[in-house]
Amino acid sequence: MLTPRTGINRGRPMKGLKAVAIACLLAGCAFNGPGGPIPFVAIGGARGPENGLDGKLRLPPGKGPFPVAIVLHGCNGINVNQSLWADRLNSWGYAAFILDSFGPRGVKNVCAPIDQSTVKASDRASDVISAALWLRTQPGIDPARIAVLGNSHGGATAAWVTQAMYDRLYPGLLKAAVNYYGACRNPPAHGTVPLLALAGSADGWGWPAPACEAYGHEIKGGQPFEVHVYPGVFHSFDNPRIATLTMNEGHKLLYDQAAAEDSFRRVRAFLGQWLEPAKN
Repeated sequence: MLTPRTGINRGRPMKGLKAVAIACLLAGCAFNGPGGPIPFVAIGGARGPENGLDGKLRLPPGKGPFPVAIVLHGCNGINVNQSLWADRLNSWGYAAFILDSFGPRGVKNVCAPIDQSTVKASDRASDVISAALWLRTQPGIDPARIAVLGNSHGGATAAWVTQAMYDRLYPGLLKAAVNYYGACRNPPAHGTVPLLALAGSADGWGWPAPACEAYGHEIKGGQPFEVHVYPGVFHSFDNPRIATLTMNEGHKLLYDQAAAEDSFRRVRAFLGQWLEPAKN
């Protein structure tokens, strides 16, 4: 289903990020520590780290087993926004696994055009599959309720891993994917994993809004897909640490509270539709 281009929903706001983090802390959100080494499963010629992948698993309060979202960083590697997403997911009743695609490869970032081929979305899609297979074996995780959520380069990866070839190899492994301002590519290859894309109309870094809208028009029925575009909003609009206009590789980055809070409501509803959160 293609959701029409939409403006910002200015309904009742969610709790602020600080409130979410404090609530999670007071509730006793668990931190399981390092996850790894995680064996790398190469799919379609993907290039992986020699010694496996790494990440951090955080569980919400309660007994579990919990649904889990694999959180993917952008082109500059892990930053505070992934921790904020883990806090948010934990407060909703989901476990969060922050997957590090760069550290194990000895890469710091791939933001510059000359570095884009160092680690591609197709490489990181195999990271997601590898992490999901590992998560299925972890105590406290419901192996039947695994999703992926990525920002920017990680968002493009989240969209990429919804291709049919991954689901053919590992049927039902992923239940949902969320793409924050990463471009949607290769619609003919899209499978049946539900995909939610969120982007700003003023985001010129890969122009994710028109790319994902066009993607939605090309995929077939029976392939769940939603796209929401926020007018006048730039890249990294969900990251409150970018409170002033910032440039990266010639592209504008800026937090937008209204767009961010609306997107959080949409993500929570989307995950709730495809992965019922733990009820403890």
